[in-house]
Amino acid sequence: MNGERPPGPHLPETLTRLLRAPKSAIWPTPEDRHRQRLGRQKPRQPSRAILGVWLWAILYNLVGFAILAALWRTMP
Repeated sequence: MNGERPPGPHLPETLTRLLRAPKSAIWPTPEDRHRQRLGRQKPRQPSRAILGVWLWAILYNLVGFAILAALWRTMP
């Protein structure tokens, strides 16, 4: 290698960073260790809306099952 670029398309640093990382390291790689992390730092708490949807779905299925069970008992 005498300073020439290898043949083929040139990949930006963001694509080749993971290729040079050690196989055992998932996060952070040595280059990422001092990078500022943006976004949420704490794990997200489940929303109360999700809990409401789960409760609605359970009640909906229980009421439907009760109706089907009542119809089944009334069959001759």
